[in-house]
Amino acid sequence: MSPCRIGLGAVSALCVVIPPLAGASAAPLIIMTQNMDEGTDYSALASATTPGAFLAAVTQTYQEIAATQPAARADVMAQEIAAQHPDLVALQEASLVRTSSAPPATAVTSDLLGSLLGRLGTLGQHYAPVVIGTELDAEAPSTLGFDVRLTTQDVILARTDLPASEFSVSDPQAHHFATQLVVPTPVGPFALTRGWASVDATLDGSSFRFVTTHLDTGQFSPLIQTAQAEELLAGAGNTPLPVIYAGDFNSSAGDPTDPTYSTYKALIDAGLSDAWVLTNPGDPGFTCCEDPDLLNSDPTLTQRIDLALFTGPFGVDEAHLVGVSPSNKTQDGLWPSDHAGLVVTFDVPAPEPSSTYLLASALAAIGAIRRIRGGSLGRGQRPQAMRNTA
Repeated sequence: MSPCRIGLGAVSALCVVIPPLAGASAAPLIIMTQNMDEGTDYSALASATTPGAFLAAVTQTYQEIAATQPAARADVMAQEIAAQHPDLVALQEASLVRTSSAPPATAVTSDLLGSLLGRLGTLGQHYAPVVIGTELDAEAPSTLGFDVRLTTQDVILARTDLPASEFSVSDPQAHHFATQLVVPTPVGPFALTRGWASVDATLDGSSFRFVTTHLDTGQFSPLIQTAQAEELLAGAGNTPLPVIYAGDFNSSAGDPTDPTYSTYKALIDAGLSDAWVLTNPGDPGFTCCEDPDLLNSDPTLTQRIDLALFTGPFGVDEAHLVGVSPSNKTQDGLWPSDHAGLVVTFDVPAPEPSSTYLLASALAAIGAIRRIRGGSLGRGQRPQAMRNTA
């Protein structure tokens, strides 16, 4: 704080320079959402009508996953993250496959999240999972002589190479929806468990909530998907903080004729903004889906279901897709996922000056004026700044 004297003819005015609030300009925040693709569409399990057929379907599903080379695909997705350098990453279908001769199966045969984190480490990237939401966790015998256990995970990764004074996360949460699709099978009902995960983040003094989710496909009942979206807003959205929702919403955002569009519309009608629409007007931004075996030569993306929606005063600089070029394929010609990844750069607004800060600034200004007028100086003395200009 420094005094100054401005001469206006015979009148002199005193001014006080108040230091600006730290972080007064908007801070860029890069987020990414990626459905990692479990490697199966479960069609064999869905079509099984006898216990024997179901065991054979478990075998087929296990082999389908292995054929998509999860570790190699995770390697490619790690390279995308390294190239984009997002601050927060939302992952869906970060799945784990384990086998055993008897439950519970513990021998890991593929681990998308583990492979991704390992490759990020070798690339010199500093990320850690700050919340892992376990969704589907099912185990069944196969015709191979062992059980197969599939665990689906929704994960949020955060950078760990930034000082805590600049970027930090807290309050990790993971919750299941009360509304779930339950599918009958020859060996009993099968719940396709879904939910959401979140963390509260602070960037340069401004706080917000970051949420990932993977809604039901709506294939059997769009009402289930819409009910889950309502739970998402009531649960993850139950905060005074602005919120960014990033994930696989399974709702066709650009096609009003699609039955799942009603879920997207409900979210927008609830006050959420769509980062892609704001930055890419007229661009369909298709994110899904490549062939289940991931071997199609050209992209077959025809829906935009991977979204970054938000509330609050965020600015949006740009949004783009990754993993959509044939150059992104693995060495054996597989797409990294059946979904494109979505990367968005937000402007996080600077925090508003607090009432405490404003009061302190005002008191400091008053005190400075008093000192300049002689209130804190010896009698008969004038401050040096005034003596030099008198």
